[in-house]
Amino acid sequence: MTVTRTVDASPGQRLLGIMEHYRGEDSPLNLPVLYRLRGDLDRDALAAALDTLVARHEALRTSYEMSGRRLVQRVHDPWPLRLERRTVAGGPAQFESEILLSVRARFDLAVPPVRATLWDIAPDDAVLLLNIHHLSTDGWSGGVIADDLGHLYRPGPAPAALAPVASWQYPDFSEWQRRRWEEGLLAEHQQFWRERLAGIHAPVLPGSPPGRTGGGQRPGTQTFDVAEQAVDGLAGLCRARRVSLFTAALAAFAAVVHAQAGDLDFGLASMFANRSREELAGTVGFVANLLVLRFTLPERPTFDQVLAAAQDMVFDALAHQEVPYHLVPQRSGERAAGLENILFQMMAGPDYQLALAGLDVTQLPPPRGAGSRFDLEFALIPAKSGLRGVVWFDRRRFPVSWVRKLVSDYRAMVAGVAAHPDRPVTCHLSVP
Repeated sequence: MTVTRTVDASPGQRLLGIMEHYRGEDSPLNLPVLYRLRGDLDRDALAAALDTLVARHEALRTSYEMSGRRLVQRVHDPWPLRLERRTVAGGPAQFESEILLSVRARFDLAVPPVRATLWDIAPDDAVLLLNIHHLSTDGWSGGVIADDLGHLYRPGPAPAALAPVASWQYPDFSEWQRRRWEEGLLAEHQQFWRERLAGIHAPVLPGSPPGRTGGGQRPGTQTFDVAEQAVDGLAGLCRARRVSLFTAALAAFAAVVHAQAGDLDFGLASMFANRSREELAGTVGFVANLLVLRFTLPERPTFDQVLAAAQDMVFDALAHQEVPYHLVPQRSGERAAGLENILFQMMAGPDYQLALAGLDVTQLPPPRGAGSRFDLEFALIPAKSGLRGVVWFDRRRFPVSWVRKLVSDYRAMVAGVAAHPDRPVTCHLSVP
């Protein structure tokens, strides 16, 4: 593969590179997506669509290496992404084990870190795994990839075509961001976060303290659903309070964390897309920033009070999302251990999920044991009815029984607050 472009890694990529170096063999920073494909799949057309997808987005044909003490991106000429074909042999447990091995297999960053694997279950039933290293993608990028792949997949001899990418390619974003840092244009955002997060601490949750050393995670996974009726009620509250579903869902999580920990002043992390410029709407690459949101609550807070705190914090975070938490200057000893390791996020909804012509496509949850780069990651995925949820957690820190209680309390909170947002949040918890 011929290198066509070399640029410095973005600040976010450099942070991920440091994490990759120190996390050990058990914690690769992969972002896998699994799809169940039912129907008359044209496997050659799928392979051709993936090749065109790689040619379309520079981030998907970028390798990474150190140049002295600098991490650099090297963009390569378009190259064929080999669609690895496998046949399912054995029972469901063996199949899930095989998927898990593929999901967690580390990438050689000296070549573009993108893999595609197709398991044939039957002639009209298959599972597709797209596995991309976090250096080359983020949650928003996953929606762009799914949308493009849906347009590029066309069964039959005539290949599909798309207009050229109108947005920036990722190296364009990296260079623009570098200039903003060098020109001091992000100093105001850094100062905002320094003042907002002064003296903050992580919530005191059950389990071992954060900041452990040595070894990788012992990953655990808990999946769940939030019923359509409960989500409809929460959406109605959103309309009445003029807040987004993300804000209300975040508030419900903060309310449960408050009830579990008893803290009135604590921080929770969340990923923000960081795509306020229209040039980034169709960019594939690691643009998102991790931010820490500070909740300061009164004694016995009602859900309305938690929701108001969440709305204020989300509004401010959107205005200052260019600076990630790790690049906020803080006084010596002020950074709270493990503060960024309790993460809430809401992923793309049905409008951004994969649709392939003539096929029934279902996005599958990651296999149990897939892990996360956080100690506790609480993720919601809007579905056609209700919400799907996944909790990734480190079993060395959090007991499984507590995670199940967290999920139960969250479902009860969402179900209860629409009718009684003026009640203390503890009134909405599940019965032990």
